[in-house]
Amino acid sequence: MAVGKRKRLPQEEGENRLSESEIAKVPTDLPPFTLSDLKKAIPPHCFERSLVLSSIYLVVDLSAVTLMLLTANFVFHSQLAWYFQALFWPVYWVCQGCVSFGVWIIAHECGHRSFCENTTICDALGLVLHSVLLVPYHSWRISHAKHHNNTNRMVGDEAFVPCTRKQLMQDGNLEYPNLFYRVLKVVRYLTVGWPLYLLLHARGRDYGRRITHFNPASPLFKDKDFWDVVVSDIAIVVWLGVLSYLGLCIYSVSWLVALYVIPLLIVNMWLVIITYLQHSDPNIPHYSDDEWTWLRGALCTMDRDFGVLNYVFHHLTDAHICHHLFSKMPHYRILEATAAIKPILGKYYNFDSTPFWKALWNIDSRCRFVENEGGILWYKTFPEQ
Repeated sequence: MAVGKRKRLPQEEGENRLSESEIAKVPTDLPPFTLSDLKKAIPPHCFERSLVLSSIYLVVDLSAVTLMLLTANFVFHSQLAWYFQALFWPVYWVCQGCVSFGVWIIAHECGHRSFCENTTICDALGLVLHSVLLVPYHSWRISHAKHHNNTNRMVGDEAFVPCTRKQLMQDGNLEYPNLFYRVLKVVRYLTVGWPLYLLLHARGRDYGRRITHFNPASPLFKDKDFWDVVVSDIAIVVWLGVLSYLGLCIYSVSWLVALYVIPLLIVNMWLVIITYLQHSDPNIPHYSDDEWTWLRGALCTMDRDFGVLNYVFHHLTDAHICHHLFSKMPHYRILEATAAIKPILGKYYNFDSTPFWKALWNIDSRCRFVENEGGILWYKTFPEQ
């Protein structure tokens, strides 16, 4: 999905590619640099948001999605041999899910207003794209902004807030789970984790009661957000109506499942995997209010290598630290910016080349809960060390 040629990052040339055992813990002392120092090191054009260039990326993604949809529709209504169908559908589901997640990320950029300079265009486009992917655009945009403003702050962050030992003890879940439970847990949050986050704010900030992204009166939102949340809800209802019409009146439920629902599940799976791996690691701390600062929190993210999917996912994967530092920077500039600030970040730059599937299993095994060590909370591993 890349437009134009880019320079390779040092980690792609083999430099700083640390194995899992070699990755050091994130420094917790106050950084010797400021956000302004980092910004000065980045070429000014990296902060330019181009409607034309952003649109090119979107058109490429949507063209790929459309082509795959048309091909799948042909195959679904054809009389092709069963063995061809058995081969085609898993390939379609994976490819469509991956490219559609690229569309999800462009909608995510609309939420950050990094798609272009015009806020109205960003919101209108983001509302359409995210609604088609069953995401309440404005509701998510607001809670996601809170995540960026409170990254790895124990009281304030809105995504993958870790459990404490006390919480697990109260729930009776402190004991190290057996293999069957661990596999079941991974499958559960990869399949329904994202819908549960939207519906019940699962793994989000604890508000003392169940809340939802679909209620404009939720403590997630301010009074001024009321109509934005309502508009997002209406857009989702309208799209569900379109899907129902397509599945029940035009085509069939099986057609809808094969062409839309299963790829959407893969989009949701990638969202959970990437968000989880970016903000969860035994070497990344969380902070109490006494120790947390915005810059400390923004640096508590992990760049990870997803291979060719880095391009499909518009580098949200391997340049996420820079995204948290400068969330209005467009994705097609973020690699260049990352290379520019790495010499300043030094030991504060976190990169793990462990394959994502292995990192997912290892981190789910090792990041069971956090414990407070003077206002800095570290994940505890099993067996405890």
